[in-house]
Amino acid sequence: MRLLRQVVVGILVIEGMGALLLYLHWRTSGIVAPDQAAFYAIFHAVSAFCNAGFDLFVGLPQFPQGIPGDNGTLLILGALIFLGGLGIPVFVDFSQLRRRRKLTSHTQLTLSVVILLTLVGWLGLFLAEIQVGGVLERSPLSERLVHTWFQSVSTRTAGFPGLRDFDQLLPESRLLVMALMFIGCAPASLGGGITTGTFGVLGLALWSSVRGHSVVRFKRRTVPDETIRRAAAVLSISLVLVFVATWLILVTHQVDFSDALFEVVSALATCGLSLGITGELNLFGRFIIILMMFWGGLAHSPLRLPCSNPVPKRAGALPRGNPAHRLIQLKKKRPPKLEVFVYALRDSNSRPSGS
Repeated sequence: MRLLRQVVVGILVIEGMGALLLYLHWRTSGIVAPDQAAFYAIFHAVSAFCNAGFDLFVGLPQFPQGIPGDNGTLLILGALIFLGGLGIPVFVDFSQLRRRRKLTSHTQLTLSVVILLTLVGWLGLFLAEIQVGGVLERSPLSERLVHTWFQSVSTRTAGFPGLRDFDQLLPESRLLVMALMFIGCAPASLGGGITTGTFGVLGLALWSSVRGHSVVRFKRRTVPDETIRRAAAVLSISLVLVFVATWLILVTHQVDFSDALFEVVSALATCGLSLGITGELNLFGRFIIILMMFWGGLAHSPLRLPCSNPVPKRAGALPRGNPAHRLIQLKKKRPPKLEVFVYALRDSNSRPSGS
């Protein structure tokens, strides 16, 4: 109960700080009216941290794309989205860091994959959209950097459109966005997709196979085969569902392949990003999208990274938690006769009194 209270308090503190920063920024810059600044700040701080993607700016004449596109707003919202996409196990681990003094393998893998995906998405979107025909072709450098960073963070989880004219993204940017959405957020977090856990575990398995190792290891710990099989199952089922859902939408609607694939992958990631065709889908097409969102919210819930005992330092050695290891140590410490006496005494104590 104490641990749960620490996690809840930590989440409320993060959301509260985000809401305060948004309030001060929007109040001083005049983005939101003074009488609505507090409510707007709280709403969007919670929406960003929970990776919900809802905003109150859609439909307003001054914000046709939704959330304000100034650098200050995007930096605050992006930080909240990043933290909310790490997952509850990571927050639990950080809450116990003072006592453990070491992060778990799950947290280390999650942070490594999330940072890697953010940097890859940031660099890829930046290089794609600053060229001729890109949505950031004529934007200043600061706006290019902040908007592409925010879009990289938001794409995997929250679904806020950080780039102007999002439906005008270049094909290479669409492909990168779909890849980030498909991977999604961390396990047991507030987003969807196959998760960074699945992506990380399968990446480790592939790297171990390339190097000729029969055991998958991370930070000197062995990843159980059951975890690898579960990750492979999540990936396989997700790919099959994306293929079938995209085919069904193409058969029942007159839409482009890339648009249909984008909507399906966005639904799997429970992301909310759209190229504008969701409102044009009929009842059957919307039902397909609903099913994809349902699977995207359930696919990653059981997948964490439970690692077994540390890898032994020398070949053939047994982990210290193994019963056989304790028996070997017992034999080394006790003379043979004393060992027989100890086990005979244990057997006599375990017999029923009437025997």
